[in-house]
Amino acid sequence: MTVNELIAIAKNEIGVKEYPPGSNQVKYNNWMYGRNASEPWCASFVAWCFKGSGLAPKTASCLNMLEWFERRGQIVKEPKPGDIVFFKYPTNNRRTNHVGIVVAANGKIINTIEGNTSSGNTGSQDNGGMVAQRNRYQNIVAYARPKYDGLASSVVTKEGRDTLRVGSKGNDVLYLHKQLKKLKYGVDVNSNYFDSTTKICVINFQATHNLEPDGIVGKKTWAEIDKIV
Repeated sequence: MTVNELIAIAKNEIGVKEYPPGSNQVKYNNWMYGRNASEPWCASFVAWCFKGSGLAPKTASCLNMLEWFERRGQIVKEPKPGDIVFFKYPTNNRRTNHVGIVVAANGKIINTIEGNTSSGNTGSQDNGGMVAQRNRYQNIVAYARPKYDGLASSVVTKEGRDTLRVGSKGNDVLYLHKQLKKLKYGVDVNSNYFDSTTKICVINFQATHNLEPDGIVGKKTWAEIDKIV
């Protein structure tokens, strides 16, 4: 999934409302719980937009979503389109209780698409019952940056990257394959799965860069992989 694909999905949902009003019954909750559910749904909306990509967790909790990205070192200071933005409104004591998707950033003002908000400043901002596009500059807790296709090398710090081995999958593996392909290793550049062929290529790469040839991509191997231009 790319940033543009994610934003297109979110934009297509603008105007969706829960029905009956005030019920929290909406298709994103049906997807999350597998049934009609009357639960707050801003996080369910964000997770639904990312469904099937593995770039965000399937959770209805803003806090769980924030902590998922924190554990992976994907919190950023300056927002960009495609980032997930976490808010804190004074409706409960949780560290974050609302979440949305950044569409554009202009100085201190961000343009977002959010589920379970209101279309304007009147009405509840974190339980408004609809998907709406908003301008925000207050109540922001944090930004998280998913590992979109084509962004893995710049999005994730070396310390934040997962250790890869046979069986690993995801955008870090896709990035690894693209880097190894530049050195003419025989990997599938479009694959995000770390298989036995990938392991052999990693071992060969490690051996030529004075690294322990164990076929596991850890911090030292990542440092060498990142040098490939």
